[in-house]
Amino acid sequence: MKAAIVLVAAMLASVAPVPVIAQAYWAAPAADDFPYDIKAVQAPWSKADIDLSHHDRIYVSDPTSTKIVVIDPAAGNELGRIDLAKSAIAEPSFSSPRVQHLAATRDGRTLAVSASAQHSVTLVDLATNTERGRTVFQTSPTAVAFTPNGHELWVSLGDEHAIAVVDPKTAREITRVPASGGAGATILSPNGRYAFVSLTERPSILVVDVEDRRVVGHVASNGAGAGAIAVSPDGKQIWATRRESGTTTVFAAKPPFAVHEVINTGPATGAVNFAQRADDSFAYVSVGGDQPAIKVYRTDSLEAVATVPLQAAPSAVWPSGDGTRIYASLAGTNKVAGIDTLTYTTVSTIPISTDAQSLIYVPGAVRSGKGLANLVPSGRDAALALAAR
Repeated sequence: MKAAIVLVAAMLASVAPVPVIAQAYWAAPAADDFPYDIKAVQAPWSKADIDLSHHDRIYVSDPTSTKIVVIDPAAGNELGRIDLAKSAIAEPSFSSPRVQHLAATRDGRTLAVSASAQHSVTLVDLATNTERGRTVFQTSPTAVAFTPNGHELWVSLGDEHAIAVVDPKTAREITRVPASGGAGATILSPNGRYAFVSLTERPSILVVDVEDRRVVGHVASNGAGAGAIAVSPDGKQIWATRRESGTTTVFAAKPPFAVHEVINTGPATGAVNFAQRADDSFAYVSVGGDQPAIKVYRTDSLEAVATVPLQAAPSAVWPSGDGTRIYASLAGTNKVAGIDTLTYTTVSTIPISTDAQSLIYVPGAVRSGKGLANLVPSGRDAALALAAR
């Protein structure tokens, strides 16, 4: 059984639609012959299935320290941590960074980690688990996303109403794209043509032409504020959530970016991602409130097909490289839940040494060896385990 899935953070509830607000505008010219990858099966990069294995890694941010938790999903245990404060480029004041956002390159070689308290984004070499560059801004980054070719890192700067474009090789800022309305969650289409930016101060999603660095459209959403955004594995749909209104806007990823539906997905709608089984694609949306869960929807009919109850509200949702699992970080529990995408049930719970916040799954992150280089042990048990290896 194969399953396909995409990135992002968002949530859903019932398929009861709420009124769709008309799009503000669509700026031509933008070609309508959007090149989809019809063979794509997995998100966020439209890659073919990569079987879940010990070469994969799950990275979880720790909001109270300078470390990133590293998990072997095949073994179902924490291996240790990447200590962002150990690098020579880290400053003594690098403490309590409140790490919030993670992004990885398509080839799985580089991880981007934002630290809101330090107004910075750190680039991590996943082969050595060490820092190799850091970009500092005047304000806190609100989202990070790589282009599919890995040549650029787009950093949302909500307070500066802009998106900074960074060269990952040098960690230097190249240029900026204006994003009036507070740039929030950001995702790029699998072909790298468009960036979709959820605005936090306006009920709108910004569409940016990546090559031309210009805004080519606005898509209306039901309310402003915090939310997540993700693109389907085939690159055809964008799902954008709004926490305060409890809704998810589903719209086309090609001009004129038509809204398909605004779904009432439930209280504290948050993270969103995708999974594809055979020819059927599904969206996984997290909700909070009194009954935290992940809700599953078909992407063709937008029909709700399952609800997976969870111990706590997921703060991030991400698929395995083969789409057989969805992993969710459970806020306030020091746990990561593993969900079977065939049965829609929780089949594993991975204890970790910190409160789980942002989470990302990187297939094939370990290309040789056991991938334990430079990891900091997480407590006595982890230290013994690492020593034994």
